[in-house]
Amino acid sequence: MTLGRMMQLMLGSVGLRFAGAGLGLLTQLVLTRNFAPADVGIIFLGMSIAAFFSLCVAVGYPLLALTQLPRFYTLGLNGLTRAFHGTFLRDMVLTAGLIVTGVAATGLFFKPEPSVYLALFFGALSAVPSALIRYNCSVANSLRHYQWAFLPDFIIRPGLLLAFILFSIFLHMPLSIGHVLLAFVISNVIVAFIQAWVVGAEGVKFSDWNKTKHHLTAVLRQRSIALAIIGAVTVMFADVITLLGGFILPHGELAVLGLCIRLAGIAGFVIQATQQFILPDLTQAITKRDDETAHSLLLRLNLMTVVTLALGMGFAIFFGGYFLSFFGETYRAGHWLLVLFLCGQSVRALSGMNQNLMSIAGQQVRSATGAIIGMILFAVLWVLLVPHFGLMAAGVSVILAELAWAFMLAAQAKAVLGRRADLFWLLSHRP
Repeated sequence: MTLGRMMQLMLGSVGLRFAGAGLGLLTQLVLTRNFAPADVGIIFLGMSIAAFFSLCVAVGYPLLALTQLPRFYTLGLNGLTRAFHGTFLRDMVLTAGLIVTGVAATGLFFKPEPSVYLALFFGALSAVPSALIRYNCSVANSLRHYQWAFLPDFIIRPGLLLAFILFSIFLHMPLSIGHVLLAFVISNVIVAFIQAWVVGAEGVKFSDWNKTKHHLTAVLRQRSIALAIIGAVTVMFADVITLLGGFILPHGELAVLGLCIRLAGIAGFVIQATQQFILPDLTQAITKRDDETAHSLLLRLNLMTVVTLALGMGFAIFFGGYFLSFFGETYRAGHWLLVLFLCGQSVRALSGMNQNLMSIAGQQVRSATGAIIGMILFAVLWVLLVPHFGLMAAGVSVILAELAWAFMLAAQAKAVLGRRADLFWLLSHRP
């Protein structure tokens, strides 16, 4: 993949992401103007619970598909592709059943606060369609159908949700937390059906249920669980932070936290999306032992993501407070929290694709250890620092946890593979 093609794909994906972010920001603006901060916090919590449940239901298969499916396509192993889909389908159904049972038991025996249980309930309803969307995004990316890897989730889904909210306000219909979360679930269901139709025969089908292979299932399940843990630190980190914030912060401060981490997530998406674009080519180069091509791809990607994050950081420092004030003066307090979150994203950018390199090499279980340690470190630091730093404690904890995980990944990649995929190593080593 040439630099020009990489830039074209990145700009296209960033264009889609910013269009989707625009829809998301407009939705958040409408919500913050029509709901109290405490209610906005519950809505953010419900969406984050839905994202976390979808991560659990998908069991890491969307992340595993990004490296495994291109390998199957390169080697012409069509039977293994269908077996991969079947393994995902079976584990998705099993995990979804466990989550629904757990949510029902929570309501019966623990009697949580009604608004929190409402978030749990709608999060459980959204788990399966959200998981299918994430999985078919990976299938589309592996087939190099890049626009359809992002268009349904970033444009159609938030567009449907925003349309419902605006329609309700225009017609003076009663709008509650439950109405918004129900619309969120329905939009996910609609998008899941549309995307399944677009991906077509290459996507997961009910007939794949009986095409699994026992020996393959055992290997895939072990790696996918490890990637689900890694996904909590990478793809779903914003939602994990919001979810933990629901237990640490008042609902009013949770709204500020949720808004800031979602804004920082736009910059983080640029890293993740661009990495996904080159994964088919990178996997192919490593499979064919083409070290020169792999090194060139990684170096160009690292330089591009670092420059992008630097621009985002500069904007947040000088204009972040003014930008947040559009959502209401309450949210202006998140200015420096937004900057800290972007610092955490910058640390991740500098760590490069070491995690992806470990995944391509089949070392998902080993790299998951660093992700677990990073998440535990983040949660412990947040609890310890919040009495002293208040809302800023989340940002400081993110930076320290990202640094710890980056160093662990770099050490693992060098020890296991004899190479790293971060900018520092790539600049000092030539193939």
